[in-house]
Amino acid sequence: MRILIILSFIFITGQGIAQGIRGSWFGSADVLLGGSHNNYLVELNLKQTGKEVKGIIGYYFRDSYQTFYVKGTYNPQTREVLIKDVPITYFRASSSNDVECIMDLRATLTASKVSTNIKGVFSTQGKYKYTCPDIAFDFVYGEALNTDSLIEKFAAVKKIWQPSEEDIIVNSPKVYVPDSIDLKVKEPTAEMLEARKILEEFSKRKEVVGQEIIVHSDSLRLTFYDNGIVDGDSISVFFNKEPIATHQSLSERGIIFYAVLDSTREYNEISMFAENLGSIPPNTALMVLTDGVNRHEIFLSSSFTQNSTIRVRRKR
Repeated sequence: MRILIILSFIFITGQGIAQGIRGSWFGSADVLLGGSHNNYLVELNLKQTGKEVKGIIGYYFRDSYQTFYVKGTYNPQTREVLIKDVPITYFRASSSNDVECIMDLRATLTASKVSTNIKGVFSTQGKYKYTCPDIAFDFVYGEALNTDSLIEKFAAVKKIWQPSEEDIIVNSPKVYVPDSIDLKVKEPTAEMLEARKILEEFSKRKEVVGQEIIVHSDSLRLTFYDNGIVDGDSISVFFNKEPIATHQSLSERGIIFYAVLDSTREYNEISMFAENLGSIPPNTALMVLTDGVNRHEIFLSSSFTQNSTIRVRRKR
């Protein structure tokens, strides 16, 4: 009986280690400094190919949310993960728009019968070491988590999300674009003319529908990242063929939109319009769509001849 128990324990812990670093990890991160300080509520979603890992890190600090596309390495022998150059809001900052510390995530994967964890620190890089203290964390592995799941795990957080200057809320996704009658009545602004120009160009390009997604909510969070090397890609985002944002530069930092589906439509469409092709054509992006239940990662690719579109249906 004793042998069976030992073997069972090895099998259970071995499963956690064998999974590698892929999956969703969540928990809190605390500044390694004396006194009382705000902590960070963090979720890390990773994919693993061999020793390479990439994915998205998102964290709440005070009452705001930041999200970034990250890349790193995982050593299966030592079970160590390294993700460099993660922007972390300064621990004494008053908001997410304040100073950021560029830090490296260094951690080790551990597993037991109770949970699988990655434990480590966001370590301060040389030029920041006198300003930004290290931040320790212990993230637990979870199945099919999304960024909203952090709130369920930490009841002390009372304010889920509050708009910041970088957030765009799309409740009624319409940008005013003057038609010919409006142009005769009043002088259009430069912004109105630019929106009209982009809409006309959008209509000329071929629409390529890549996926159809079933969602559980009429409220969505859309986050856009540059897919791969940040090379200066700039996009416009369309919702049901209406421009909701223009001149958005893609980078490792997520551009966040909150959209409400139009219930009168059979399906809703989200489209990416390429304003340029960056230095490495075509214009590519990773869009992460969250409906509060599920999280979808969609890769979009647009050019000067076609728009990339996905269709969204509400589950009945």
